[in-house]
Amino acid sequence: MDSRLPLLTVDTVIFPGLVLAIPVTDVQGRAVIRDLVENGGELVCGALAVRDGYELGERVFRSLYGTGCAATISEITLDPDDDGPVEVTLTGNRRFKVAELDGTGDYLVADVEWLDDDLGDDPLTTALVAVKRFRKYAEAVSEISRPGLHLGELPDDPGTLSYLMSAAMKLMTPERQKLLEAPDATDRLTQLVGLIDSELAAIAALPSLPAIDLITWSALSPN
Repeated sequence: MDSRLPLLTVDTVIFPGLVLAIPVTDVQGRAVIRDLVENGGELVCGALAVRDGYELGERVFRSLYGTGCAATISEITLDPDDDGPVEVTLTGNRRFKVAELDGTGDYLVADVEWLDDDLGDDPLTTALVAVKRFRKYAEAVSEISRPGLHLGELPDDPGTLSYLMSAAMKLMTPERQKLLEAPDATDRLTQLVGLIDSELAAIAALPSLPAIDLITWSALSPN
């Protein structure tokens, strides 16, 4: 995978393996999709979550996080009035850290450093604890909201599991970003256990969470 990526700025955090439809409403985002399609080949971009931002005329100015996820575009929904993309379906591939940004063109392009997906010191034991907590969390959510959070068979691989759980939980962007930036699967799973315990305490105190949307998942690809 190339280490220079056109960037889509997104309002959520994309994790490796997550399949998600993203709206594309700004000029820069549409230019990214246009150039990828016109250049042919694999439709791969970098997805970076937005800290904050504002619009000035046709330009959108945003403060971005420094760590993101490369993503493959599998589907493009066009606006029937102007043929411009209004939504794309992304599949997260591999995490990266921005080394340098180039803003001289119609959109941001980043030189990136690829981040390894290490398992950490004790991934299996930590995964067992996290799965137990996560099933308890899913049961609690399903009791107080519909359709609830319904779990199928969870993956055995601790790294894949850590990303799936990160994507499934309803979290604020800074919390999701911290999970994406975790140095390894053990650390990410440990963070998740702490977040789940906080959510369970909140549910016990005030059981009124919103309905949980089901996520779509794909096999992870390291490339």
